Amino acid sequence: MSDTDPAAGGGRFELSGGALCLDFANSWGDRRRPESDRLGDYAALLAFACEAGLLDRRQAVRLARRARGTPAEAARALAVARGMRDALYRVFAAQARGRRVDAADLAQINEALQEALPHLRLARRGATYTWDWDDEGGQPLEAPLRPIARSAAELLTSGDLARVRECDGAACTWLFLDQSRNRSRRWCSMESCGNRAKARRHYHRQRTQS
Repeated sequence: MSDTDPAAGGGRFELSGGALCLDFANSWGDRRRPESDRLGDYAALLAFACEAGLLDRRQAVRLARRARGTPAEAARALAVARGMRDALYRVFAAQARGRRVDAADLAQINEALQEALPHLRLARRGATYTWDWDDEGGQPLEAPLRPIARSAAELLTSGDLARVRECDGAACTWLFLDQSRNRSRRWCSMESCGNRAKARRHYHRQRTQS
């Protein structure tokens, strides 16, 4: 990624979870493998925000400059982002598996939401209106987390919560919304985890038959 253009070199994140908060949780694809964590530094957080459409180029460049000038503040913002991401994963994975949601994880999401909502406002786009985020006085380095917190709240309070799934792949902790008609989707994608599971089943059948 360019130091002057956080939006350069896009495409490092796969945004296929069906909800922004799930896409953010999926920035660490397999929590058993640290090397699969794509949120390695603050620049990566800005890259995610750009790819997900949370920041425009001007906003991202401004935050990148501030992060370079205040590395300790950037490190704290990254730690907050990772902590929120882990809480999102644990909450939605628990929902997907029918387990109890830890109150501390929900409290962490609520804390992010309480910071975010005062900055939500209506903006006019031509003849229509949309939700937007204010940046009066300059955005803090944690600003990309605001729409993610809102996305989590919307999903947790919607009927789609029952459609949240965690990939059944042995080496995958991917979360997604199951939009299949009979709610039978098991894999993040058939091309990756689904095919590997089929190959394993075929291998074990061959061994038992030999």
